[in-house]
Amino acid sequence: MLSSPSKTYKCRFPGCSLSYQRREHRHRHEAQHTRRQLPQCSICAQTFSRRDTLRRHMQKVHVTKEPAVPPTKNACTLCRNLKIRCHGGPPCSNCLHRGIPCSLDLHGQTDVESGDNPKRASDPQFMPLRSLPTQPKANRSAKENHYLGLYFKLFHPHWPFIHRGSFSEYETPLLVQSMVVIGLWLSREKDTQSKAMNLHQVLDSAIREQTAVWDASSLEDGCSACSWPIPTYQAILLHTIFAGLSQGGEGLGPDLKPSLAPPDRDLLERLVASCKKLGLLYYPNMLNRYCQDDLATYVWVSIEEVKRFNMTLFKVCRAFSGANRQTNSRGVAEMAQPASGILQVRDLQFPWPRNTPLWNAVGKAEWLSVATEDVFRHSPHDTLEVEWISNSAGVLEMLDG
Repeated sequence: MLSSPSKTYKCRFPGCSLSYQRREHRHRHEAQHTRRQLPQCSICAQTFSRRDTLRRHMQKVHVTKEPAVPPTKNACTLCRNLKIRCHGGPPCSNCLHRGIPCSLDLHGQTDVESGDNPKRASDPQFMPLRSLPTQPKANRSAKENHYLGLYFKLFHPHWPFIHRGSFSEYETPLLVQSMVVIGLWLSREKDTQSKAMNLHQVLDSAIREQTAVWDASSLEDGCSACSWPIPTYQAILLHTIFAGLSQGGEGLGPDLKPSLAPPDRDLLERLVASCKKLGLLYYPNMLNRYCQDDLATYVWVSIEEVKRFNMTLFKVCRAFSGANRQTNSRGVAEMAQPASGILQVRDLQFPWPRNTPLWNAVGKAEWLSVATEDVFRHSPHDTLEVEWISNSAGVLEMLDG
């Protein structure tokens, strides 16, 4: 008898052609597309989802108190100033992600817009902007770049909370794939919406499997001094928006009023609770993450990105605040608690986002044409409290009511 060909399980990420004979092998492979670099034991190379788990492993298994990390003297200037762990280099991965020159890199880091002169990147009057690649990068397929381009063309004008000017090939895979999902959905090309749904389900599993990495809502020691996983939070927010779009949302703007399934509502609530726990909504916390020596334009973009993420999170909560019907244990449809209750205007303790043309600028020439002096002025002592959105809470809520 002729045996029928065995079923193969192809990777569902755009641009990846790998396939496997078993479903669990594909699942393990797909996790590599989304999982960030995990803390690793320097002795046995075992990885852990949290650093405190790694610390306990070092104490119990290797009888040492602390994980082996690079000495402070080997940390780059940025990481020392921000008091964050330096992952070495050259260049340091933190500097690489931010697109700024690293002090560990003896040759300097050239900017894509400034030619081959490494000194230009350290000019405090110049932001080392990186535009969306026009050519496919080695670690990103042409299809992915195509759908990322559609994301910025069709979705970004409605929800501009990811900084396009500094978006690069070093972004968190989870964020990139969440953007690809929306690009697939909006492309209206053949079979792309079904592909978007499939990839959305894969990412949903990845997000929930990595809860210990990003969910700070239940951390006893969670505070503003902890790491802010902004790219991961951006990905989860995009994931939630798509959950609404794919369930009947007709528009893309803040007037979107779809229902949100209970698992997605729970994800949104834990995202908001994590942001509150880590102090993302409090402007002094944003300022305190930087020091006087940091590149002024880098500080502006970083703070503006947090502000715009917060505003989008607030608008998404409002978008899903319409009547959501759920079926109770008796099979009767009833009204669900509005999602807007998890985030109020009074929670927005920071100034309004400003200079939208500068935020949308791509390339040095466009940046310089719209840059204003306030970009270069950030002081931890100037909290601009009179400009906080929360101070207008009463008026805004009255108008909304």
